[in-house]
Amino acid sequence: MLESMTKNPRPTRAEVTDVANAVLDGTDCVMLSGETAGGKFPVEAVTIMSKICLEAEACVDYKLLYQSLVNAIHTPISVQEAVARSAVETAESIEASVIITLTETGYTARLIAKYKPSCTILALSASDSTVRCLNVHRGVTCMKVGSFQGTDNVLRNAIEIAKERNLVKQGDSAICIHGIKEEVAGSTNLMKVVQIE
Repeated sequence: MLESMTKNPRPTRAEVTDVANAVLDGTDCVMLSGETAGGKFPVEAVTIMSKICLEAEACVDYKLLYQSLVNAIHTPISVQEAVARSAVETAESIEASVIITLTETGYTARLIAKYKPSCTILALSASDSTVRCLNVHRGVTCMKVGSFQGTDNVLRNAIEIAKERNLVKQGDSAICIHGIKEEVAGSTNLMKVVQIE
């Protein structure tokens, strides 16, 4: 996407515009190849790509984007999608700092990411492949957990990790979603709001 940076320390205006428009169009991730694999300015290319993406993301009207996504989806929807949609709407309404989800396959995290919340999605999974796959989704931060046994304890630990990663601070709100049946894929049916202490 920044092909000119294989030989030059700065991208062209057209390349910058292409990257910014990709972000504004809802792209989950952008990629560099030749610029970093064999280019003369690999660190600069990554730095500039990151800056462009962050600047473009700051221009997104997340409430308007959410509403347009909701309007484009036909009902009825699944219970999982209803919970994911509700989590995003609640997060936007109360200005939550993070949405935490327990996910076996990554499906719930992808459903949340589909609605492009302005806050971070912290996805917890016991599966290495799920954690790897979710890393390319916009707004999703992944964390590997040993098991979902004792969901409340897993969520408490997740909140502590979110604090350590500066995703939340005292007084913030977090939205937690998971299934009542622990470690059963496709069982997401519960959402709760947690005040960070």
